[in-house]
Amino acid sequence: MDSTDDRFADVKQLALRASAISMGFVFASAAWRRFVNAPAKLDIDSAKNVANKLVEAAPGSPVEGLVHFVLARPQLAEFATYAMTIGEALAGLGLIFGFLTRLSAIGAALLNIALMLIFGWQGYECLDEWTMAALGFAISISVMLYGPGLYALDNVFGIDPLGTVFTKRVGVALTIVSVLFTAGFYNYYFGIAHLERRTAVEAYRIVAEPAPQADAAILYVNAGASTNGAYVRSITFTLETGETVTQSAGEVEILKSYFEPWARSGVLTDGVLRLRLGSKTEIRVPKGARSATIDLIDNADQEVSFAAHGAE
Repeated sequence: MDSTDDRFADVKQLALRASAISMGFVFASAAWRRFVNAPAKLDIDSAKNVANKLVEAAPGSPVEGLVHFVLARPQLAEFATYAMTIGEALAGLGLIFGFLTRLSAIGAALLNIALMLIFGWQGYECLDEWTMAALGFAISISVMLYGPGLYALDNVFGIDPLGTVFTKRVGVALTIVSVLFTAGFYNYYFGIAHLERRTAVEAYRIVAEPAPQADAAILYVNAGASTNGAYVRSITFTLETGETVTQSAGEVEILKSYFEPWARSGVLTDGVLRLRLGSKTEIRVPKGARSATIDLIDNADQEVSFAAHGAE
């Protein structure tokens, strides 16, 4: 090997370390923010808890049902947020210092998969959540395949767990997986041939779900912008008899706002009812109501059906 080859060999080692450190910093800093800078993000009783982001992320996620299952169980939500934060800290520090590098890279890859599944659709203009997860996954795969390299604690200690597992064949397979991960999720969330956004984030969409009690319904905002909310001026109910009953926002009886205190929905402000993306708000409906038209500010009226709620 001549001096030129030696120089580029060092460059490759440094490039690997730079990628690993950058990926590690992303995760380690996220854990630092929650443990040190903003501990309210781990306080399950705070509206600033990480579950706050899960509420608005659920509608566009392919694991929407799982997210709602967790949100409906505060103790499980608290465990999940702590577990993810600890995982981010361990994977991040491992990548930064090159300790148990391949294991740390596997952890980082799994975290990026979770981020893509839950938050991948968000970031309307610049696709930031999708971009972070896609690049993070590719970097994790690269570090996983290459190993710790020279500038890592693993090299100092002479350890390389799983080093023999990542053969050339495994490397080719993981490279293909990385490409499919990126292109596949982009197509799923946004569409390649025709640009589409699964949650139609420029317009809010509301559907009605059955409620536990009679003469009630759950309004679920399952599409729309994550930054603001759907603002309800009034709801006009259509009864089985064909008659209509119109209630202003202030007259709508709110029975329950799900996923609180994180959802922060079903709140009346200046005579307008705010329903946030991902929120589920249970309301009282007139006896015998079969459908309703929801009048939203700066948004098309929403038609919902209460077919599951007949008169007693």
